[in-house]
Amino acid sequence: MNERDWDQVAETFEEEIFNVPANDTKGLISRWVEKLAGPDTVATDLGCGVGRTLPMLAERYAKVYAVDVSSQCLEVAEKACAEHGNIQYVHADLSKDRNSYPATDVVLCINTLLNASLEIREPLIDRTCRSVKRGGHLLLVVPSLNSALLTAYRHLQWNLKDGMDPKEAQQKAALNSKGLEHGTVHIDDVPTKHYLKEELEALLADRGFDVVAIEKIEYPWTTEFTDPPKWMKAPYPWDWFVVAQRR
Repeated sequence: MNERDWDQVAETFEEEIFNVPANDTKGLISRWVEKLAGPDTVATDLGCGVGRTLPMLAERYAKVYAVDVSSQCLEVAEKACAEHGNIQYVHADLSKDRNSYPATDVVLCINTLLNASLEIREPLIDRTCRSVKRGGHLLLVVPSLNSALLTAYRHLQWNLKDGMDPKEAQQKAALNSKGLEHGTVHIDDVPTKHYLKEELEALLADRGFDVVAIEKIEYPWTTEFTDPPKWMKAPYPWDWFVVAQRR
């Protein structure tokens, strides 16, 4: 999605865009935000959208930079977070623009590195990493390729249990994923980048980061299917949550 697309969903953001922090039942994001906070620490919310995590950051950090490609989303965020005077709003497209804010101690980045185009995604990853001060931490949430494959398998299981012919069951459960070898999976017909755990370790190491932790933010099967059967339980679908420190 480009700036115009995000501007158009600004008013309906909460209905249309999945809320990762609200569905982080283990509290991984909030736990690490709290752990890394301090009286003089500064944080950045990259791809802040309409400001879902800004209050959590503003209450724990001396200053927060709220960065987003959509000016409309930033307007919504600023109104929603008006009581927090330590937030600075920055309109920027990191796939094109140089960073227009300083590197900070903690950078929170939730599902913004999704563009399937390598030409767009690589500069975005580079500038995201440069947003972190040396010695600072990146808190990153990205879609899991392993989870997408698990979802396809669960779909196949469901089809077979319903008595579908094996060949048809496989066809119905197949991912619409031209470019799967590079982590591209189509979500609502939008090609979306998904990541392997080992891929994340490698790309962060190349950019001068040490991975501190990689954990799963798990979601119920209702996030993948309408009315999934009761037998469809753990293992559940997930996003990767990565904590990495810049050397």
